[in-house]
Amino acid sequence: MIKFFRNIRKTLFSEGKTGTYLKYAIGEIVLVMIGILLAIQVNNWNDERKAKIETEAKRQSNLEEIYNDLKKDYITLDNIINHLKRQKEASAYILRIVESEDKYVSDSLTFIENQFIAASSVTVERTKNTWDNLNTSGQLLSLKDEELNTKLFDYYTFYDSRIKNFNELPKEARLEFRMSTGPCDKLENHEIRQEGTGLILPNYNWFSCYLNLEEAFESLVSIYISSYHNITWFEQLKTHAQSIIEYMEQNYSKLKQ
Repeated sequence: MIKFFRNIRKTLFSEGKTGTYLKYAIGEIVLVMIGILLAIQVNNWNDERKAKIETEAKRQSNLEEIYNDLKKDYITLDNIINHLKRQKEASAYILRIVESEDKYVSDSLTFIENQFIAASSVTVERTKNTWDNLNTSGQLLSLKDEELNTKLFDYYTFYDSRIKNFNELPKEARLEFRMSTGPCDKLENHEIRQEGTGLILPNYNWFSCYLNLEEAFESLVSIYISSYHNITWFEQLKTHAQSIIEYMEQNYSKLKQ
């Protein structure tokens, strides 16, 4: 093609058709410029297409990570609820004995096991996840789903407030419960070894001391109440997480594959 145009130029120039030659030269320059502009435009289109593909791939990746984070949250919340239910049942078991007329402990091992469960503290931590990163960097709009953004914002706002409350007040009640048994420490332990036989028997002096501690009773009531309310709140969170998971599965079919 280049050789063809070159031959035309030579013919026009040798025949002395200078005006025609100049017009032809200008036309050739225009054609070259048009070719260059088209090449640039095609390149820009390709770049835009690649950018859109990369953006969509990143969006899908973020959605998948958020979906997986929610499923992890669901398991974590379920574990927290189960622990709180055990604490509620354990504190109720001890309170029934404390409030009974004779304060009789029929099974010392079961009593100690429940006392340990009631006194145990659990700290809930929520590690920063994909939603946090998108939220702090102002990239939530990249998900292109305003309804999902609203659901996630409400969910994690409630989650963080519950964590803050759970790690402060209930933890304080359990610490007070453990400290309230201090007056019984002088009685050594809840078990004693019987002289002569070597049998390990309940130390009824310790149980008597423990079951008559007013501070321990008040702390147990606080543990029972806080467990009851936190079970309700964390179950609400769990239900909220499940509803978002179902929303994402309905609107993004690839997530269920």
